[in-house]
Amino acid sequence: MAQDSVETDQATITETFDKNSSDLENKTDLKEDIQEESGPAKDCTDEASDIESVNKEMDEILSVPDPGIVESNVEKASGDQTVNEVETEGSMIEGAWADILGSGQLKKKTLRKGKSKQRPSSGDVCKIRYTGKLSDGLMIDTNDDFEFVLGDSEVIHAFDLIVALMELGEICQVETSPRFAYGEIGVPPKIPPNATIVYEIELIDSKPEKAPDELSLGERRKTGNKKRERGNWWYARSEYSKAIICYRRALDFLDSENEGVSEPPEKLQEILEDRLKVYNNMAAAQIKSEALDAAIKSLDVVLKCQPNNVKALYRKGKVSI
Repeated sequence: MAQDSVETDQATITETFDKNSSDLENKTDLKEDIQEESGPAKDCTDEASDIESVNKEMDEILSVPDPGIVESNVEKASGDQTVNEVETEGSMIEGAWADILGSGQLKKKTLRKGKSKQRPSSGDVCKIRYTGKLSDGLMIDTNDDFEFVLGDSEVIHAFDLIVALMELGEICQVETSPRFAYGEIGVPPKIPPNATIVYEIELIDSKPEKAPDELSLGERRKTGNKKRERGNWWYARSEYSKAIICYRRALDFLDSENEGVSEPPEKLQEILEDRLKVYNNMAAAQIKSEALDAAIKSLDVVLKCQPNNVKALYRKGKVSI
């Protein structure tokens, strides 16, 4: 995970990086960010238009839905009910397994019904209690007070999918295949490659995430860097589309164009440099995803503020070859 002066509060599920991914190009770059780069960032009054251009480009690239999500909306061949309808009915029956995607790769069993029909929405901050075990019963993870933003790729895919289907106060058991957990890499030594994991999850609370303009500069910087670090974690695992999602969300919080004149110049400089780190890292993920036009636009944002940024120059030269 990228080292940063900002203190982050990562939960157990986001703490461990893949120590055996030395073959991933640019991993060292992401861990060091722009510490090697020359010169401080200069003020960029025209950056907003570049940000809008990059985000528009990435909206098109990331609009392709995940096959697992598409699968959940396809009608079963044996009847007229959709998988979502079957899941909803199954989740109301305590002790009955519901095959969420119809493929056997993600299953949910309600152990205790929720206290209301209220379910969290994408973008909500969800507070959960969970335990995780391997299929042989070995405990690998536990947390009694874990928070994450639903749908922001801050957690494994299984959590994003399952918690969205839970009611407040509900307790459920989840069995997830490697595809929706830690994949072929795992998280050595605790989680082996291709591990099936069984979780018990309780949804304690959910509420909308505070908008960036509702936070102080320091709070926004902390949140933005936390999302950037999570993007670096996905990048190190070669999951570039998820890394890009995290980087884009980080930029939402590291935008300083609306700051008041009362903010100390050095604080504005810090958040500007953090934002440039995100653009540089996002460009690396875009290159890996072969989204070369988007990568060039991200790098141009960096080079407009830091013309001698070594990493941005190197990456742009690599794209242009």
